[in-house]
Amino acid sequence: MKTFLFFTGLSLYSMISFSQFTTSEKITALNKEMEKTFNNNDMLKVATFYLDSAVIMGGGMNLTGRTNIDNYWLSLKDNGASWKLETDKIEDYDNIVIQRGRSYLSSGSGMQSNVRFILIWKKTGDNYKVLYDSFTRL
Repeated sequence: MKTFLFFTGLSLYSMISFSQFTTSEKITALNKEMEKTFNNNDMLKVATFYLDSAVIMGGGMNLTGRTNIDNYWLSLKDNGASWKLETDKIEDYDNIVIQRGRSYLSSGSGMQSNVRFILIWKKTGDNYKVLYDSFTRL
């Protein structure tokens, strides 16, 4: 099992590109960093995990592009929410990774959003960013 090192002032997201980690380990680490960033209420940073051309589909939405992705995540800001991601399967196809899992989001007001998701990650250099995010209720 590999160990991630944390350095003051550096985010895990900027460190995930280390080539000695498997694709599955990188995607899992990206998920953890997304959760942490969300739970710290930094929604604009959560949006940076997505490509500028990304698509979010689910809950009656079909959002495309940087502005819509940023606005989606910003709409969740300051509601006291917490987020947990669980992975069911990660499939690596070289430059594309398909991740299936479950997402559990709860707000300070008691709202719950429990969904199944499929994320399609695209390789960008040594890292990955979300190209497609599709979800449906559990």
